[in-house]
Amino acid sequence: MHAFVKNLGKSLFVNSLPPDLLRADTPIDRAKRLFAQYVEIVEIENHSYCNRTCWFCPNVFLDRRSVNHLMPETVFESIIGDLASIDYRQTLVWSRYHEALAHESIYARVARARALLPTALLVITSNGDYLNRRSLKALEEAKVDRLLLDLYLPDGKETAPEELAAALKRFSKRTGLTAVEVSPREYVVTGSSIAITMGAPNFTEESMSTRGGLMQIGKTHSYHRTAVCLAPIRHVVIDYNGKGMLCCQTRSDAPQHQGAIIGDLTQPEYSIFSFYRDLGPARAGLVSPGLKGGVCESCDVSTPGPNLLARRPAFAAAMRALGLDRAVGKALSSRGRRYE
Repeated sequence: MHAFVKNLGKSLFVNSLPPDLLRADTPIDRAKRLFAQYVEIVEIENHSYCNRTCWFCPNVFLDRRSVNHLMPETVFESIIGDLASIDYRQTLVWSRYHEALAHESIYARVARARALLPTALLVITSNGDYLNRRSLKALEEAKVDRLLLDLYLPDGKETAPEELAAALKRFSKRTGLTAVEVSPREYVVTGSSIAITMGAPNFTEESMSTRGGLMQIGKTHSYHRTAVCLAPIRHVVIDYNGKGMLCCQTRSDAPQHQGAIIGDLTQPEYSIFSFYRDLGPARAGLVSPGLKGGVCESCDVSTPGPNLLARRPAFAAAMRALGLDRAVGKALSSRGRRYE
């Protein structure tokens, strides 16, 4: 019953979406208002570098180590300036396929974002390798709200108790922080003004994503997505090079994902709202019934339906005619802040 209710709620939500959210010719002023209404998380990369090559991540075969490319200052300023123009209060997270703390510019950029976005939730995901007393102090001074840490153990030893204990000991010695276990392999970290949580993940082929087909695991070929996807409605993703991506599973440095590049914020007069507008046709396809193609074909992230109960033009038009679209959309839109 719970799954049916959840699917029905998603069905009503996608059928309540305004048609101009699903088009690429929506006026920018309207796209800006839609962005303010629907977007819950903006995810960016500060630079390209990651110090790890984990077996479950495409960085194992896509080079993110030999050269470090910094997000152009003009692109970063454009992003936070655009967000400031709508008084953005949702989540801005530095995540994706880089290690955010591997470049010193992160501290000044977080501080700059905090100055322009005083009520936004500023979050960094990190493997924790560069977190120490000095970097922790710099993050506190920059006024980061949340740190989401992953404590990665050596390949093949992810479940070894002695490896976990040793890693936790090294983490506490390096940072001066204390990790308090709240559930198996999940920790709340105390000793900082920043809200910090940490997990010690143990990925398997069953639990990991195919990353838009990049990871050649069993379900890359055996699974075919039909479920709707709300990601390009609520989630805006921009790579270090200014490329606006379809979703967080895709990346602009993968040859197989070139079709998932939706916009380019290095172009003059091209804003984050231009990019959100240009996501319209992709959103239309992802909220419609039927098999999903391209990079979405093997994606099983957030797969609870609906499929047959997806967006139907006649049903959506009937909801608009009866004036139900706004009421339903407002009732079902989640405005909680991710990672808070």
